[in-house]
Amino acid sequence: MDDHILLFLVLFPLLSVGGICLVMIGRSGIRTARKQAEQERARASGTVVDLVRRHSLGRGKPLTSFYPVVEFPAGGQTLRHESREGYMSGQFSVGERVEILYDADDPSHFHLEKEFEKNISGCRVTVFVGILWIVIAAIAALIVSS
Repeated sequence: MDDHILLFLVLFPLLSVGGICLVMIGRSGIRTARKQAEQERARASGTVVDLVRRHSLGRGKPLTSFYPVVEFPAGGQTLRHESREGYMSGQFSVGERVEILYDADDPSHFHLEKEFEKNISGCRVTVFVGILWIVIAAIAALIVSS
């Protein structure tokens, strides 16, 4: 076997591992979001009625997250549930109207629509960066092995 081909066959997998990982992480995020969307098909307009502040440690530093409490109509009644996801300060304010998607069988399982779209977009960007990484790894391996 030609030394150039052998060098390419060794270099390319080594250089592309990070890209492959990014593609797998992005695809996993997209699958998870789609599965959640299948469960949470009912839509409603709600209002943020409170923001619950929680403190935790992130990389050894204090971190404050805000969990919106949303009031929305479902099944002929007005429900009030706290989001399972925390957000940074300023992303939501009390009185803000929000669109939500929720599980009709269990309305406490809901997510805010604009955040869902951001998550999907982020996953797609991760996949794109992974593919770009793999392409750059192939080019670099070709150049080095020439």
